Amino acid sequence: MLTRRNRRKHRGAALMTFVATLMLLIAGIGAASLHFLLTGRQLASHQLDREIAFRAAEAALRDAEADLIAATASSSNRLSAWPAPGTCGSGPQAGICRADGDGRAWQSWLDGAAADSAGIPLGSITGATLPELPADVIGATTLPRYLIELSDDPDTPAAGMWPRMAIVALGIGRDRSIRVVLQTEFQP
Repeated sequence: MLTRRNRRKHRGAALMTFVATLMLLIAGIGAASLHFLLTGRQLASHQLDREIAFRAAEAALRDAEADLIAATASSSNRLSAWPAPGTCGSGPQAGICRADGDGRAWQSWLDGAAADSAGIPLGSITGATLPELPADVIGATTLPRYLIELSDDPDTPAAGMWPRMAIVALGIGRDRSIRVVLQTEFQP
């Protein structure tokens, strides 16, 4: 038979078990909430970095188009010679490449290689710069790059026409692992 003293002892153990379970439940909810908040912050930051990289790549596309328009309109030697298949030009033809089969000069950008492995930094030829941002706004920390890839065979051009060209631009976000590669076709 249980005495009055034994009943009180059992009630205290049940209360301690209930309180411990309740505390574990509250700790689990707190940890899940913290994880949810940190994941949301990371997703928002990732989207911002992608937008920064996208805008930088757009600026590089515009710079490449300005480079090609100026080269075709003037008598510069920028488009006077074409590189051999599978190579990129140097000197005045820097950043002009010819593909060799499936090998693309910009493929290293997609594979995660160093961003400065190929292409021309924004403004190297045209003098263009990224737009000035207010001090409290965060923008691209790495200059975007572009390269010009010949789409047609330049050795057999159509009468009086320039070969078609593909402009490929790379923009990098604040986090260097966030990259955007844009491509457009250009016919001077």
